[in-house]
Amino acid sequence: MTNQERRQSTRMSLVLPVRVSGHETTGAHWEEMTSVKDVSPHGLCLALQHTVRQGQVLLFSLPLPKRLRKYDESESSYRIYGLVRAVSTDNGASRVGVMFLGRYPPRGFDRNPGGLFLLPSDPPPRSAPVERRKTGRVEVFVNLRIRRLDGAEGPREEQTIAENIGKGGARVLTSLVLAKGDVIEVMEVGGSFHTRAEVCNAYVGTDHIPRVNLRFLDAEPPPRLVPVS
Repeated sequence: MTNQERRQSTRMSLVLPVRVSGHETTGAHWEEMTSVKDVSPHGLCLALQHTVRQGQVLLFSLPLPKRLRKYDESESSYRIYGLVRAVSTDNGASRVGVMFLGRYPPRGFDRNPGGLFLLPSDPPPRSAPVERRKTGRVEVFVNLRIRRLDGAEGPREEQTIAENIGKGGARVLTSLVLAKGDVIEVMEVGGSFHTRAEVCNAYVGTDHIPRVNLRFLDAEPPPRLVPVS
């Protein structure tokens, strides 16, 4: 972590063994045994051989002293999810600063464990995910209303814009909390097009606006929405 970071509590220099579980961007699982350099009730710093990025979620198992725990005080090993907040290089290994999340991972982790879970104040990723489409898309703006179909907390519906659209899907600007694998309802504003769609990617663009890449599930958009490119 950088000196400029504002922490909720001061970290202690404490060397502890820790088992770290993480996922590659492909979803492949990995584990590594290493040691904690310093720790507090709200986070820790450690060295990792595996490459990680800011926004990745990791699971930690370590014999954390009871005074630093928020739960499971009677367990010999403290299991807690953490969010990578800073990464630097130290003698060939990654020195990683982590903010504790708690007993459970963030929403969407089960569908995309190798994804990035950025905070609203974080800069966007260096590059957006690469889409692999079976059909082309046309850069045309379409007014849509999208609605979440799950029961999670937060806004459920909004009117927005598709930046591009094709027979198989669209790229849509959104402020809703969506993750890869979510299924939402898509409705054309002032028109008849209506379908469910699966979220294939969720990311923040270079303009700091969140976007999702959607795959239409029930119907293709009519020709008037997909002009010949």
